[in-house]
Amino acid sequence: MQLGRLSFALFVVSLALFGCASRQPVATVGGRVINRATYQQTLERYYGRSAVRWLIQRELLLRANEEQKLVSDKDVEREYKNALRQMGFQDERQFLAYLARQGLDKDAFLEDLRFNLILFRLREKALKPTEKQLREFYERNKLAFAQPPMVQAYIFQAPNEQPLLREKQLIQKGENIAQRAYEFYKDNPTMRSQRGLVTVPLVNDPHFPPSLLKLLAQAPPGQLVGPQQIPEGRFWVLVKVVQRTPPIVPRYEDIKPQVRAMFVQQFAPPPEVIFRQLAQKYSVTVQDLRFKFVEDEIRTQMMLESPAAFQPPAEPPSVTRPPSREGERLEEPILREGQSPSR
Repeated sequence: MQLGRLSFALFVVSLALFGCASRQPVATVGGRVINRATYQQTLERYYGRSAVRWLIQRELLLRANEEQKLVSDKDVEREYKNALRQMGFQDERQFLAYLARQGLDKDAFLEDLRFNLILFRLREKALKPTEKQLREFYERNKLAFAQPPMVQAYIFQAPNEQPLLREKQLIQKGENIAQRAYEFYKDNPTMRSQRGLVTVPLVNDPHFPPSLLKLLAQAPPGQLVGPQQIPEGRFWVLVKVVQRTPPIVPRYEDIKPQVRAMFVQQFAPPPEVIFRQLAQKYSVTVQDLRFKFVEDEIRTQMMLESPAAFQPPAEPPSVTRPPSREGERLEEPILREGQSPSR
């Protein structure tokens, strides 16, 4: 499921903190205080419209879930574990630390997952895909579900070659490569916990240096290769490939949930249609005159909002986690609103 680009979790939390704390400083610039009242006014001015729209969508989804029992707490927890694995986090603590740096927490992330899952179930319910449709969809798009060729390798990365030359000498003298990686990555918790061993899909990705992918694809297994400069990232690497695996096309029975999810994403009514239907079922009234126009938006052109933001860390491409395959194209949906797939 695609997560949102803007976060209104902080905005909503700030409403509860406003009031007696309105004069508390948020930041100080050259001795001049930016107080919480100014912070609050800025949030309302720039994000108020989107926040109101999202809060309405939140209530619409919650009402639908209360009546139809679409998503349980266990469903959300399972989706959370899948999300961590898909985003490349080996340890939940690393992910929670990342969320904290964004001003979010696990509860906010779980809330976003819950809403996305409810929305997905509503779209799925509207589509009602059959077993025959899912199997035919899989056969037409089999290659899109294939696992790409993978490489597992120890990778040492540094801004210049000197520290890598030292590591290469120590490893060639017999020191354990995993222990050397643990010592080498003392300032990189992710790579330190993995002992420098990563698994990378050998697929073209705009966020991963092509020179590094080429090196991983060609380096002889079991041999130290490098130090070699990666010009796109302006860094050097020392690598040792452990193994490579060819592309694998999974059986339909093994990936049926993924096939179903992709089918729903392609052919189900879009989120905007679902929200318009919910708004017709549950009356929506906006009392705040500043955002009264949102009522008309809901009835005519509901825009999808999301409360939580997960973006990859703002750092240059690295080997801390494999590149994402999110966004791959399958067959184009050819259905209009109200139609069901006939293939």
